[in-house]
Amino acid sequence: MKTKIITLLAFAVLLVSCGPTISGKDENSFKTSKAKMEEKLDDADKKKLEIALRVILVKAMKEKFNLPDDPKYKGKSFDEISLAMIDGKTFNGIVSYAEDFLQKDRDDNIKKNQLEIDSLIAKKAEIEVQNKEIDNFKLTKISISEDSFFDEKQPYLDLEFVNKLNAEVFKYMIQIDIHSKKTGELVASQQQGNGFSEDDSFKDGEGIAANETYNYHQPLLSEAVSHSNLWKTAKYPITDFSAHDLVITAFPVSITTKTKKMVRAKNLKSMDKEIEMLKKEIIGLKETRGTLDELELTK
Repeated sequence: MKTKIITLLAFAVLLVSCGPTISGKDENSFKTSKAKMEEKLDDADKKKLEIALRVILVKAMKEKFNLPDDPKYKGKSFDEISLAMIDGKTFNGIVSYAEDFLQKDRDDNIKKNQLEIDSLIAKKAEIEVQNKEIDNFKLTKISISEDSFFDEKQPYLDLEFVNKLNAEVFKYMIQIDIHSKKTGELVASQQQGNGFSEDDSFKDGEGIAANETYNYHQPLLSEAVSHSNLWKTAKYPITDFSAHDLVITAFPVSITTKTKKMVRAKNLKSMDKEIEMLKKEIIGLKETRGTLDELELTK
């Protein structure tokens, strides 16, 4: 009895594998052979066949794009390539061929995303090292004092940096950002320094020596002055800016020594977002089986 069942199953598989095949000789042969194949299929399998054919067309497009000079694809249309791919295949053969592509494409995308994640992580590590090095031009003091500007008293921003780079600094650019303490909104922003200069003829002793202090003393940005009406009654120097609803940050964005120029990268957060997006894509890809049943037929 067991032998008979196995024989019947083998016969059934043989019938399926030897069923109608698609001809990819030309468009008319394809249409005729497809119609004959569909005569043996129920509605569900007809839908599956149509999805499989569309997937194979996508495979043809991808192959031609990736291998434009391959003799199998050069000078041929997408339709011609896809017809050659399905020529002589049964329904099951077409389905398997399409699903093999879906699964390989899924696996390739997982590998591609992982490589991109690894590259971004490595690049981020390099940037963090460089940013940390730039931060050795270190802010040590920040305050607001009062001084005269064209015989008028007004608030001045005072910044003190110490050069801990173990090298003389010849050019520098400082980013100054001033936010509202209450709302977090940016009140004023500006870059200050001598980094705009095109002169690269550095002479020892003309820059900021290692362990030397650089003092910035300039009028407080006008938007920050307008943000508060307490300047006339303020007690200077001011080190707590909360009464004026201000948060002041300052940091070097570029530093040039005699041997190199360092520029702070600003895109670390965007890199983190991209890494997270790629990780989510990998999770989604791993959840797919790479089967036609997961796809919807659209008009």
